[in-house]
Amino acid sequence: MYSILNTLHSYNRYLLLVAILFLLYRSITGWLGKKPYEKADNAVGAATLGLTHLQLLLGLLLYVTSPRTQAAFADMGAAMKDSILRYFAVEHMAAMLIAVVLIQMGRTLSKKAVDDNSKHRKVAIYTGVALLIILISLAPKGLLFGTAATMAG
Repeated sequence: MYSILNTLHSYNRYLLLVAILFLLYRSITGWLGKKPYEKADNAVGAATLGLTHLQLLLGLLLYVTSPRTQAAFADMGAAMKDSILRYFAVEHMAAMLIAVVLIQMGRTLSKKAVDDNSKHRKVAIYTGVALLIILISLAPKGLLFGTAATMAG
């Protein structure tokens, strides 16, 4: 089960990354170009949020089934001294939860905004910060463009 979840989590990250980039493109060009918030903007936001929640669910399932997190929880003191165990047990989970919350906040606050420019701006800012957190969290570990084997190994 772990390897299936890990593979799904790995492949969904690319779909999510593409969705986030497309959402950012639409929201930034909408915000700066003072364009109307269209049905397509709402659909892209909903799809991105759906992929975000799927990634979160897969990640949480991985968190409880991963040999790395189980090893970390067996001896948390030692895990904090091991950069890989610490990353998977604490750092990755914390950063990704913050990113998910920010993406959700951007979507929620944009729906409550009264004017189109404000809707685009809220999505752009919250999603942009979330993407920055994701990239900072993944890039130094070499995991952003790694394979499922990299994540599993």
